[in-house]
Amino acid sequence: SLKKQGMNSSTQKHTATPEILRKTLALAETWQNRANSLRTREELAHQRMMRRMLQHPSDKTVLTHLIDQSFRSENPLRAVDQFEYLLKHFGIPAFFPPFERWLLKTFLLFGKIIPKFAHSQILRKIRQQTRLTILEEEPEILLTHLKKRQKEGVQVNLNHLGEAVLGDSEAQNRLKHYGDSLRNPDFHTISIKISNIVAQLHPLGFESELDLICGRLAHLYSIALQNPFRHSDGTMRAKFVNLDMEAYQDLDLTIEAFTRTLEQAEFKNLQAGIVLQAYLPDSFLRQQQLVRWAQKRITNGGSPIKMRLVKGANLAMEAVEAEVSGWPMTVYDSKVETDANFKRMLEFGLQPDNIAAVHLGIASHNVFDLAYTHLLAEERGITEGLVFEMLEGMADHVRRTLQSKKNNLLLYTPVTAEDQFISAIAYLVRRLDENTSPDNFLRHSFDIQVGSEEWRFLEKQFLDSWQIKDEVSTEPRRKQNRNNETFNENTGTYTNTTFRNEVDTDWVLPENRKWAEKIREKWMPTANTEARKIPLVIGNSKVKDSRKQRAFFDPSQPGMPAVYSVELATTDDVTRAVKIAREDPCNWRDTDLSERHELLGKAAVNMRKKRGDLIGAAAAVCGKTFYESDPEVSEAIDFVEYYPHSLRLLESRTSLSFSPLGVVLVIPPWNFPIAIPAGGVAAALSGGNTVLLKPSPLAFPLGAEIAQCFWDAGIPQEALQLVTCEDGETVRSLSGHPDVDAIIFTGGTRTALKLLETRPDVELSAETGGKNATIVTAMADRDQAVDHVLHSAFSHSGQKCSATSLLVLEKEVYHDATFKKQLLDAIRTLKVGSVWDFSNKLGPLIRKPLENLRMGLETLEPGESWALPPKCDRHNSRMWHPSVKWGVRRGSASHTTEFFGPLLSVMEAQSLEDAVNIANDTDYGLTSGLESLDPREQKFWSEKIKAGNLYVNRVTTGAIVLRQSFGGMKLSAIGAGIKAGSPNYTLQFCRIHEVDLPTQGPLKEESPLQNLARKWENQLNRNEHQEIRSELQKTIHGIYSCLYQYEHEFSTEQDFFRLRGQDNIFRYLPIGKVSVRMHADDGLFETLIRIAAARIAGCEVEVSLPADLENSVAKFLYGPEGKDLCDSAKLLTESDHELSVRLSEIERVRYAHHDRVPEVMHKAAAKLGKHISRNVPLAEGRIEMLRYLREQSLSADYHRYGNLGE
Repeated sequence: SLKKQGMNSSTQKHTATPEILRKTLALAETWQNRANSLRTREELAHQRMMRRMLQHPSDKTVLTHLIDQSFRSENPLRAVDQFEYLLKHFGIPAFFPPFERWLLKTFLLFGKIIPKFAHSQILRKIRQQTRLTILEEEPEILLTHLKKRQKEGVQVNLNHLGEAVLGDSEAQNRLKHYGDSLRNPDFHTISIKISNIVAQLHPLGFESELDLICGRLAHLYSIALQNPFRHSDGTMRAKFVNLDMEAYQDLDLTIEAFTRTLEQAEFKNLQAGIVLQAYLPDSFLRQQQLVRWAQKRITNGGSPIKMRLVKGANLAMEAVEAEVSGWPMTVYDSKVETDANFKRMLEFGLQPDNIAAVHLGIASHNVFDLAYTHLLAEERGITEGLVFEMLEGMADHVRRTLQSKKNNLLLYTPVTAEDQFISAIAYLVRRLDENTSPDNFLRHSFDIQVGSEEWRFLEKQFLDSWQIKDEVSTEPRRKQNRNNETFNENTGTYTNTTFRNEVDTDWVLPENRKWAEKIREKWMPTANTEARKIPLVIGNSKVKDSRKQRAFFDPSQPGMPAVYSVELATTDDVTRAVKIAREDPCNWRDTDLSERHELLGKAAVNMRKKRGDLIGAAAAVCGKTFYESDPEVSEAIDFVEYYPHSLRLLESRTSLSFSPLGVVLVIPPWNFPIAIPAGGVAAALSGGNTVLLKPSPLAFPLGAEIAQCFWDAGIPQEALQLVTCEDGETVRSLSGHPDVDAIIFTGGTRTALKLLETRPDVELSAETGGKNATIVTAMADRDQAVDHVLHSAFSHSGQKCSATSLLVLEKEVYHDATFKKQLLDAIRTLKVGSVWDFSNKLGPLIRKPLENLRMGLETLEPGESWALPPKCDRHNSRMWHPSVKWGVRRGSASHTTEFFGPLLSVMEAQSLEDAVNIANDTDYGLTSGLESLDPREQKFWSEKIKAGNLYVNRVTTGAIVLRQSFGGMKLSAIGAGIKAGSPNYTLQFCRIHEVDLPTQGPLKEESPLQNLARKWENQLNRNEHQEIRSELQKTIHGIYSCLYQYEHEFSTEQDFFRLRGQDNIFRYLPIGKVSVRMHADDGLFETLIRIAAARIAGCEVEVSLPADLENSVAKFLYGPEGKDLCDSAKLLTESDHELSVRLSEIERVRYAHHDRVPEVMHKAAAKLGKHISRNVPLAEGRIEMLRYLREQSLSADYHRYGNLGE
């Protein structure tokens, strides 16, 4: 096969001379002048219109939105409403001719009165405007066009556009469609992509997918051989199949499938084609490989192949993917470099020995490149094997000019059925991008005149690229190789003071796939596997006495020996561990933040080094696929790098100092056994706390591997202790121990509430469960929605608290049979099995279904039916295929219960508002997704949905540190509600002290509280309020600081990364109803700043006073100054018991000190999962305001096929 061939080809070299350049420039002028003279009236009108659009760049945005959104809803009134909204929002495009502008104005007046007619006219008009670019697939229309082109002597390459291929059933349909086309005597050439004949390609499945692709490709090649095309001269030759590609990730797989299939004996004499894209530096070496392979094929008596050489068709998406993933851009940095590589590949391909083996299709509309190709071929005596390829409907006057000079022409011709026209939108958007890209020849070709400024620009561009054609790099841009990484300990936030997310493994690269194979070889259990031993260590001493052992087995392979054996802690061990943590014999709590940061940076390096082993261990113990574990390692590194960095940033920007809380217990879950333990430990250690890490009993070994990364970095074992105790009395003795100051917990809501029941007064930061909904409206891109739901619901077999468990479909989508068919096809195609078999996308559950999941898989409630019934592997009770319930009703268990497995519940909503209510009807509020292209719907949803992490037109899982800080609302978050990975997370595990009063710049806006603070300043200047002077001065500082921080930090949406094509918004919302609870020991400042800050945050505020409180603070509140401060806030007198009884009506109670919270309040709050804020009030608004706000993240993919809507 190809990969075994060498890189070198013919040694014969033909170097173009300046003489050919002079001829090229002259011929280009001649052809352009000739082309201009051949333009039809229709072409001139089109060119003038495109010219006008370029003069009004915003018109392109309008046109893109109109094309993209006008077809989404099948309801005429809804579609007309969208069209009207876009025209009113953006204005009628100026580039349209006067009559069409008048028609659009008329539409705005009468469209909604006659929506059905208006809608049909919109569709007809858009179809009409694109009829030259995308042909209708109706047999009579298409046949007429083909005969016309045949009469003109032009070959046609048909590219069938259709719905996205997301499942195997659709892939089979597409395969049949291609086969039917090849059997049609009127069709000669078709283009296909491997992603259209095999669904759900993924890089680790390279070898298994290759076999499937080759099989299906062979099927099409056989049909091509069996159904030869009769040419005009009467000769019969096999039909031609051209392998196309767009995405870089398909490059190696496409080439390997092409060569391996053609190596089969029956295709020895079949001519077939493949495309290479010159904007990829990799392409020149691939071309050399293909030429070498084809020459050997010729030597062995085989037929030549054909290479379609293009500049590149997926630039926008490659740019988005590179920026979002953090990988290098796959393509050249400049258009000149791309053009240079194009010329280098052209010259290499036109060497006589090479073109004899690999015929060339030169795909370009650039008359300079076309002229250069023509002259180079002429100079080298090449008369066969070269064809010029152009896009149907693009610069047809240039095509006619080339043809008049006896050049062979082929038109790349997209076709689509009338009812599938929506599938052509991606193609249209890309073509629109291509036509208007600043450096693209087509942009300048509209009515271009030889000798004009634009002509000289294009001429220079051609010459510049020719000059560097032998110099531009042929090295792939993406070079990551996990096999030979070096790890510099002087990287990361400690050294660079800048945080960047860790980059995941690029599985597309072959060296990284080999690395995955090495991990599998090391970690996949066999019959001879010996369990790795994890001893029990308390403090820094290994326990010598024997302890009960827990064995861990591979969930993918029942019957294999244990992979780990872990010693378990007893209650006495736990007591000793807590005592050591409290006493802190290693003086960890005395270290400074800089020292801790440096050590944590070394821990991050250790995690980088152990990436492969962490992935292997997670597969062997928890059944996690490599796709799931690899980003988790990156997230763990991000946590460890970011948390100390964030604390140092706050320390440097405020007049604050931080000291430890004391002892922090970290209880992570089994489903994220790498990132979440690392994050909890890093946050607690950053604050200087001693830490007890108690992993989930299902994932003890991963907790041990993570702890080792910290220990190996120099963090003492007394500062971080691994406590491997099982659930029950032992863990209760740990979580309920009075010396534990705070608990970081991730897991089920019920468990979090039990923790509070045991220790109502503990500082609990709990990320808990979710019943997460993705809403799909009639204005969604339904292909995209299916793809996103597929991954959101079933990645890690649905064992994510963030997974989409509810799919809420607006009525039109719910009853769309095509959508349902496509969704179920995609889900059914997901391959489930052992994580060691890289062809599988989903692995096993970590254990047999229990409780809620078992109920969900075994029970149908009224109205429900199985769209995909549950299916368990008969050889492995943990291996479950995805299942789908249809017709789930509001209020049912399927609507409100977290299943935590591969089960999706589908519900119908009458409208978006109804869908939002359905999503909000659960007790949870973790993640939520919306699939809609309508900005109005996006705005409504983002304002009304009650969830901590919001996702628009993208998957709802895979939150990244700081980019999408993670944490929920309602019962999905118990504690202060500060999100993991946010700028504020580590603050929960510190005691915060004010070194000095805050200072800040001027305020932007006047406010009643600013006026009140100013009034108090004036009163103090007049020596009034002398008895409370210091308290009032501090309050004034605090009010100014809170107002300033609200203006600059808390009321503004922030995007810390500003990625191409994706918004990642971090924002704050008022917590809701806040009760400022008074205590006899509360000082005046402590009272006033709480009330002021809660008001500034926009909360509904009440002040709750004990009935017997009659001190000076209470008098101030009841006096005129207090009334001015409280404004609409109610002053209530009540006992602690009375307040506790109505706690369910209050979102948060704010005390001034933890010692002032009575037991009755702790217990009442614990039962309800409410957070009692009892941090000492501060004048520093950057901190104090956090007590009255909740964080929310919103991530939205705003690009369309890479187009940014600009």
